[in-house]
Amino acid sequence: MSITAKTLSNHGVVLYSAFAKPVDDAERDLLSLGIDVRESFKEGRLRIDDFYTATLTGGRLLSGSLVEPYEYGIRHSLSVADFSVVQSKGHKEIALGRPGPLDTKEFNSTQPGWLMVADSFSVLLRFNEERPFLEWLETREHRAMRRDTRVNLEAFVRGLHTESFYKRVEAACDGVVDVRVLEQDGVLRNVLRLRALKGQPHDNRWHEIEIKPNGEAVLGG
Repeated sequence: MSITAKTLSNHGVVLYSAFAKPVDDAERDLLSLGIDVRESFKEGRLRIDDFYTATLTGGRLLSGSLVEPYEYGIRHSLSVADFSVVQSKGHKEIALGRPGPLDTKEFNSTQPGWLMVADSFSVLLRFNEERPFLEWLETREHRAMRRDTRVNLEAFVRGLHTESFYKRVEAACDGVVDVRVLEQDGVLRNVLRLRALKGQPHDNRWHEIEIKPNGEAVLGG
């Protein structure tokens, strides 16, 4: 969330995909980090897609639709087969032709290097098998990422999936970041390291993450 807020404060463009928590929580967290969510949405620099709601109804939307508009973006089914249909036809054709309640500019997804943040792709594995998920990630999502000249930050929880799954995901990505909680001298520390970055030199040491009172994460030395 800190990366999302920092990108927006620097006039960047972010699509935040809320899998692990309700959209209201994501909005609250961004507000605490100094982001005017409504204004960023109206400017076309922020969209918050809601995948969390479908986790409460067996992975499908109660309306029976693949996607549907809501206040800050699009609400999704959690089937990767549905994702493929939506990506083939286009989000706008399916959902954004029925605008939500806010008067908004079109989401500015033409800016090179715009950011897509998925707070936990592991949620999708509750409703999809590993193989079809990986096929969607490799043949649909990552191809769309490169076509759109965007950067994806895709989070997965360690220990939930098979080891071969993690290896295939890492092979499909340009970089791998590890985030862990380590105990040292009886004290728990949040730490991060850049484990892999294809074709680039990088610092692979562990760095401590400081969490400020407003929830902002700051990387230490």
